[in-house]
Amino acid sequence: MRYVAVCQNDFLFQLFQGSPTPATPPLFLVGDARVRGQLSRRGAQALSGHLDAPALYQRARLSPGDLVLLMPGRRPPEKILEAIFRVAPGVPVLLIHEAGDPPVWNGRFDTVTTLTMPQLFREVLQPEIHRAALRIKVERVRTLLEAPERVLIMMQDDPDPDAIASALALRTLIGRNKATAPIGTFGAITRPENVAMLKALEIEVERILPAAVREFDALAMVDAQPPFFEEPLHDVAVVIDHHPEAKGFKAAFRDIRPGYGATSTILTEYLRAAEIKISQKLATALFYGIKSDTLHLERGGGRADMEAFAFLFELANHNVLRRIERPELPLEALDSLVQGLSQREITRGVLFTHLGSVARPDLIPQFADLCLQVEGIEWSVVSGVVGVDLHISVRNVGYVKSAGEVVKAAFGDLGSAGGHRSMAKAVIPLRDWKARAGETDPVAIRREIVTRVLRGLEV
Repeated sequence: MRYVAVCQNDFLFQLFQGSPTPATPPLFLVGDARVRGQLSRRGAQALSGHLDAPALYQRARLSPGDLVLLMPGRRPPEKILEAIFRVAPGVPVLLIHEAGDPPVWNGRFDTVTTLTMPQLFREVLQPEIHRAALRIKVERVRTLLEAPERVLIMMQDDPDPDAIASALALRTLIGRNKATAPIGTFGAITRPENVAMLKALEIEVERILPAAVREFDALAMVDAQPPFFEEPLHDVAVVIDHHPEAKGFKAAFRDIRPGYGATSTILTEYLRAAEIKISQKLATALFYGIKSDTLHLERGGGRADMEAFAFLFELANHNVLRRIERPELPLEALDSLVQGLSQREITRGVLFTHLGSVARPDLIPQFADLCLQVEGIEWSVVSGVVGVDLHISVRNVGYVKSAGEVVKAAFGDLGSAGGHRSMAKAVIPLRDWKARAGETDPVAIRREIVTRVLRGLEV
């Protein structure tokens, strides 16, 4: 198929610049002989003449097998189309016209497709502008992390699949390996799915002591920000995250997008903009990171997440994903669930339950997801004691108040508290709870949680 671009000036020639070269170079038909001369000197095939005269299209040997791109400018397109179809009946034409209602042909030009200038900008030029901006960010990140001998890529405590995948992607982006850019966390990875992800994809995560951070030459953070940590972290080079932006920290580079459903989406855009080949292992990790953080794009996902999800779908290993997503549930977890549900409390569309002592912290958010499925429930608040800490997981249906803001308002004075719009958590040492909130027996804990959450919902 030959492309024939019909335009008064060189606008369509400019659009073709930088795009993949067709097998047959496009032919430009212009209305001004001076423009034809300019195009010829720039190596383009061009003819000039009256755009509404059949003779021009006869000289171009226009046929129904060509594709015509027509931009008539301010001139009515009907006469130009009549000349085109007199020479090549039924030739496909893409008509780029000014903003407004598309022309009405009344069946005269059935093979004409219209595209407005705003559509052209939105669908063709805007993505190119976005990619150019991403390439600038990629180069900034690479510049900051290129010279340091050892870079620590830091995640939050008990990192989730989105954080793990983003850390792996950032290391790929800057061309490092696990020796020069280890992936670290202050906490332990406890959720069965996350442990299974590390094992299945052979990803190594180091548990870092706060004092050891000073041993690295640069610090980068993914899916987290410095104020999220109890430990003070200074001289942060790079922060890439999708949580709401925290205040009171400095970083040489920050890319924080609360409108994105996953940090993995941001890193996928970086990799694509930098034209880096994404391995099956990395694609599987990023795909699972987006999938888990957005609940299959049903929670907090936007257009960018959907585009990254669709792109990674073809590259990911879905057999490995199935092994990751179906970890074994210990039998004793059912006992905790039975105890919690038997003492549930429902108030104003919020389901509260306290599980008592729980062997694994990952069971608490799993049960919070389960409780949100109860009819008429808009919020689920599930708590449990793990070792010497009280864990509180909060879920909502996504179209109500921000869960992260509610949890911060309810428990921010006691310990680590925050999260997303539809999911959040708090982790509070029992000694701090007893000193500042009340007794630590199950009934007293549940009563205080109910009071604090309902108060947080009113803020």
